Amino acid sequence: MRRVHITGSPPADWEAEADAVTDQLRTAADADARKVIIDAHQGLWRDDRIREWLRKQFHDKCWFSEARDSVSAIHVDHFRPKVRIKEALGGTTCEGYWWLAFDWRNYRICGQLLNVKKGDLFPICEGERCRPNDPSSFHLEAPILIDPLTDQARLISFEVDEDGCRAISAAGNDETERIRAERSIEILGLNIRDQLNRKRKEKWDQCLGHIRDYLSAQETWGAQALKLVSQAAARKELTALIDYAAEFSSVAEACIEKEAPIALKGMLRDRRPV
Repeated sequence: MRRVHITGSPPADWEAEADAVTDQLRTAADADARKVIIDAHQGLWRDDRIREWLRKQFHDKCWFSEARDSVSAIHVDHFRPKVRIKEALGGTTCEGYWWLAFDWRNYRICGQLLNVKKGDLFPICEGERCRPNDPSSFHLEAPILIDPLTDQARLISFEVDEDGCRAISAAGNDETERIRAERSIEILGLNIRDQLNRKRKEKWDQCLGHIRDYLSAQETWGAQALKLVSQAAARKELTALIDYAAEFSSVAEACIEKEAPIALKGMLRDRRPV
């Protein structure tokens, strides 16, 4: 997983409409009335104005899997569920984060199959959930699900096995971070789609091939200029694979971290884009 960086602001006309519906929710009589309002205006988060603006933030990639078309169609997901919350599959439910139903900051671009798998699941590590009239409580909430809009996206890495390339807890995670990474992988179903695992494996192999090209040039006898040209070509290919816009760039980064020599890692870090 890779952190998604939001730049700019959403379309002002869309945001004005969304704010007006949120005002209705805040004056609604009860949970049933809020659900009626949310259902009546669900077209807002599916509106092309906000959907396309969000998709462009991460170059049409799913914010959780980094896939473009390898998993499914792309949806606008509510990171914090809007109507109801499940702590676990088959577990108890409670009212959702209704006041965030039309807040674009709660939206994440997500592949359809991952979005369906996630559903209303949103467990927290400990403590209380945030409250609609207490903005400070939002920053005190401790979700288990890793948010791709934060640096915590780095808690998930990748490795290759007989089933392809699988998401794993990143090396160096402490126990809490390991649990969050593994639960996030489970909640999102990041490893249950064979096609996604195969696509990631293709990216890993492509990256590994360029690393080997770099090493082969280093070990080849001959003109130093030719070695430098070959190594520069390999670095250029690797830099493209870890570019923010590249599909599965976090897979390429994991491959480089595990397979590349220290000097090459350092050179690529110096050239790494946002």
